[in-house]
Amino acid sequence: MTTYLSQRNIARIAVFVVVMAIIMSISLLVQAHDAPDAVAATPRPVERVVIMPEPLAMVDVADGLASWYGGMFHGRRTASGTVYDMDAFTAAHKTLPFGTLLRVRNVETGRVTVVEVTDRGPFIRRRVVDLSRAAARFLGVSVTPVEVDAISKDEILRVLTPEDAPALVLDGTMQPATIAIEHVEPVKAERSLRDAITNLAAGQHVRVTLGPKGTYRYQRVILRAQESPLIASR
Repeated sequence: MTTYLSQRNIARIAVFVVVMAIIMSISLLVQAHDAPDAVAATPRPVERVVIMPEPLAMVDVADGLASWYGGMFHGRRTASGTVYDMDAFTAAHKTLPFGTLLRVRNVETGRVTVVEVTDRGPFIRRRVVDLSRAAARFLGVSVTPVEVDAISKDEILRVLTPEDAPALVLDGTMQPATIAIEHVEPVKAERSLRDAITNLAAGQHVRVTLGPKGTYRYQRVILRAQESPLIASR
């Protein structure tokens, strides 16, 4: 009787071992089948590379006092032939060509803006630029020391005219720079330089382009970061 029971137990153990072996084999096959999908589903790490614009040199204009002019001249023709708008960001300068963009910095406050030369003046000693009323208010200028740098329209045309021309942008400090167009993402086209600057948010740039008649157009943009897969070093 003892021998008979032992053989039956051995048979049960043998069956159990075979069943477990089958189950483990099936499990391994399922895991092997699913493994490629699991690997493929894992996203590859990427590196975000911020593409920095290339600064564009400006000409240092003689520093001195800035003044402003307003209502008395509003709606009149300027020396350039355009109608003076005291609510635009424009300026008068004695000699710089019309269409020159000036970067004007209030020495007392550090505040900065860009204006377009459209008129002649000021004709008072020690004053180097006459700002529109809107630009003067933005800078906090009455008769105030300023630093003035310039980029001519000829230089802007040289940068923007070629077919493969980069984008011309102004950063938050109003420093002009160039960057490949594919790294520029539009936010909003603005009606004027004043709107572009006063609506500028942190991290945004002002893009300057040329219209069909050579007039400036302004757009708020952000700069795209370039993404590339990370490659492990060996």
